Amino acid sequence: MLRQAKRSVLRLAEASGVSHLVSASSWRRDRLLILCYHGISKYDEHEWGDLYISPAFFRRRMELLSLARCNVLPLSEAIYRLKNGTLPNRAVVITFDDGMHDFYSVAYPIVESFGFPVTLYLTTYYVEFNRPVFDPMCSYLLWKGRNRQRLEWPEVFLHPVSLLDDAREDVESEIKQFALAGRLSGRQKDHLLACLAERLGLPYDELCRKRVMHLITPQEAQELAALGVDLQYHTHRHRVYRARERMFAELQDNRRRIASFTSREPSHFCYTGGFYLPEHPAQLKEYGIVSATTCKPGLCTSSADLLELPRLVDTMGLSEVEFRAWLAGTAAMLPMRTHEVADGQLVEEEELVAN
Repeated sequence: MLRQAKRSVLRLAEASGVSHLVSASSWRRDRLLILCYHGISKYDEHEWGDLYISPAFFRRRMELLSLARCNVLPLSEAIYRLKNGTLPNRAVVITFDDGMHDFYSVAYPIVESFGFPVTLYLTTYYVEFNRPVFDPMCSYLLWKGRNRQRLEWPEVFLHPVSLLDDAREDVESEIKQFALAGRLSGRQKDHLLACLAERLGLPYDELCRKRVMHLITPQEAQELAALGVDLQYHTHRHRVYRARERMFAELQDNRRRIASFTSREPSHFCYTGGFYLPEHPAQLKEYGIVSATTCKPGLCTSSADLLELPRLVDTMGLSEVEFRAWLAGTAAMLPMRTHEVADGQLVEEEELVAN
């Protein structure tokens, strides 16, 4: 109900010319919109998860940026100009999280066709161990096998479990807890995924051949960097820690890999899953990181903390009128829901991150 009311207000603002006035105002010129994307589907991924969108949907978003005459800037330039008050009209930055293979094969060709710069916050463990990323692949397999309705897996579950929509999240959580409790390595978790696929009657080898839920390879990362893609910090294992030393070690692991893919050192960070602890911004500053982006919606201002910058997480649930309103700036003037962030990326000190 509230969402529909907000869309009605934004349509009225657009029809009355208010959005155009805001878009051309000095108020909007002093603000930066950072867009956040995760995956562009190669197959049916956008039907599975909210963080995936279809190629046609993404291409239309890029068209809207062009039609609105947005100035799409490289991240480093945008941060510099934000703090110095020299942003151009309707300044926008495009960012992608994680580095899924579909960024290389689907998303980047679309972005490149518009001539826009793009930043890829790259998590690197599954770049080297190039198998399906455990967490999203577990969820995807359960969704693909939902027609079976029930899953029998005595090694993991004492009793058969339901795969109906309202139960799959609990099943996924139990599988992840099983892997965590067993301190499974990456290879062991990959074997667990293969066993799950077999139980569900799904062709795991074929999905791997198609590189579903895979990250880019080191060679693809090098190729993207050579083409001008800006590779930045996103942790090595997609995990964060309370302890400063553990957090620094994680950043160092990530930095070393990224530096091997590109001739430039990373200097910007993206919080994994949008999650961070109160002490993390100070730790990042001490480590030498210039900026860090969250998943909290909003426009960045010159007074914003550079280590807690808002971003708009764009999904297929965001209507075109809402997206245009974010480009203009009017959407940021309306009340916003608090972005829900899970702490699944946090690793407590007693837990072991297996390689």
